[in-house]
This record gives sequence, C-alpha cells and structure tokens, in this order.
Amino acid sequence: MSESIHIWVHSDLQLHLPELAEETLGRAVDDLLDLRLPLDEVWCLGDALCDHKPGELEKIARINQHHLARLQAPVCYVMGNHEMDLKRIHDLDGYPLHEVARRDAMWHVADLESPFLVRRCGEYLVVLMGDHAAHDGRWWTTHGVLHGEVDRYPHLPETYQRLRRRMERYDGSVILASHYAFPGGQRPSPLLSHLLPLPANVCLHLHGHAHIGDLVHNKERPWQRKNPIEGTTTCHQYNISALETLRTPGSHSALLSFGPGRPMTLRIRCHLAREWVEEFEVEIRNAGSLAPVA
Repeated sequence: MSESIHIWVHSDLQLHLPELAEETLGRAVDDLLDLRLPLDEVWCLGDALCDHKPGELEKIARINQHHLARLQAPVCYVMGNHEMDLKRIHDLDGYPLHEVARRDAMWHVADLESPFLVRRCGEYLVVLMGDHAAHDGRWWTTHGVLHGEVDRYPHLPETYQRLRRRMERYDGSVILASHYAFPGGQRPSPLLSHLLPLPANVCLHLHGHAHIGDLVHNKERPWQRKNPIEGTTTCHQYNISALETLRTPGSHSALLSFGPGRPMTLRIRCHLAREWVEEFEVEIRNAGSLAPVA
C-alpha cells in the first residue's frame, strides 16, 4: 500500500435487473477511474444483488466481479439482507456473490458462518461485519436478526465478546464497517448491540442498508449521514449508502482516506452528478502502533 491509503466504500447496489446493475455499477466505476485515484482497497458492504431468481442473481454477481476488477484493488465483501433473498423466499442455501468471491484471489470474505472479517489496513485494525448463515442451512441472519433454528446459532455471546476484547487489546485505532448501523443509527442491527459499548479505540463505523433519502424505509433522519452510537462517545457512524438509483436520489458511495501526518477524511461522492457532495474529518484516538492482529 502507498503511504496515503484510499478506500472506496459502497453498499446497496440492490438492483434486481442485470442491465440496471450493469449500468449503475459501471457508471460508478467509470467515475472513479476518471478521477485517477490510487485506490488501495474496495469495501463492498452488502446488498450487492437482490431478488430471488438464481439465474439473474448469478449474472449480477458476475457484473460485480467484472466491474470491481477494473479498479485493480483488493475487494473486501460482506453480505447484507438481500444476499439472503434465496434463503428467505425459497429456503435455498445459495449466496451467489459470496460463492464467486471465495474463488477470486482479489476478493476477501469471511467464512459463510462468520459474522466478522478482520484484517489490517495500514496502522488500523479493520473489522467488517455482515449477514451470515450456517453451512447446513439450519440458521441464518437478516436485518441483524436470527432465523431458522436459532438455538443452534454458535456466536452468542462468546464470539461477539471475544471480538470486543480483541479490539480493546489492539494497540492502535480500529475501523468498523458493516451492512447495518449500530443502535443509535438508522435501521440498526440488534446483533451488533452485543459489541456495545465499543472500546475507546474504535474511531469510525461505516454502514449501508439505510438508503439516504429513502422516505419509505429510512424514515428516521433520512438525510443524515453522521449518527451517534448508543453508549459510545469516541466513535461516530456514517451512512455511506446507496449506489442504487430507484429508492435514493442520486447514486452515492464514499472515499475513506488516511495516512501518517494527515487527517482521516470521508468524502461522499454522487456518481450521477459526478461530484463530491459531503466531506467529514474523523477524529482519531490511539492510532499509530502496529500491534499484532492475532
């Protein structure tokens, strides 16, 4: 990675017709390439596809793979509620983009059953969180809620508490990114509440799911990108969604930038207008030490 790190963060492409997904994601990637930004990573925070027709979902999974490959940067991917459409509607254990990502060396995904993907990015510990499901299909999550044989869910409370201790021990700052908000934000995940209160070294949380400007499903603070987290004063969360253009005016994503001697910034991009529409400077606490991840 370069000294200054730039990460493209997006969520909620969420278009059920392959031709619409192709147009929308292709336009966003074209816009980024025209900016000639040196991207170090791409974070896809879920709802990259939707609907319940296996053939269409597989086409949209390949569209995601094709266009994100044009950016020539590693892709970190977590699933959202619409990745669960086949399971929710037909009880089929199929997750097309997760399956494509597992076989692509440029993509990083957690195991299907894991709530978290943990990695290092520069001096930061990064935790990405999304929906997940049992390999045998007996339990699964959506909207941060358990479904199926919920008594078989293996992660409560131990996995969440173990992750919280790991973040707390990290000698540096932690960045979180998820499909969903923590309680206090728009359309939050009940499962994420098991990580609260967040350790003081968590400096940032980015999420999708609550589409900016969606007055039907995101009625609480529908235009507000920066929102609090319950019980936490050292970390704010930012709504970076959404790429789709049906429920949200515009097509939006975010660029996260940081590096030694410079502030961490989060810039919101509208790909329809091809312009930056908001910018936030993130306060960093306890950054700088390169402690082991494990």
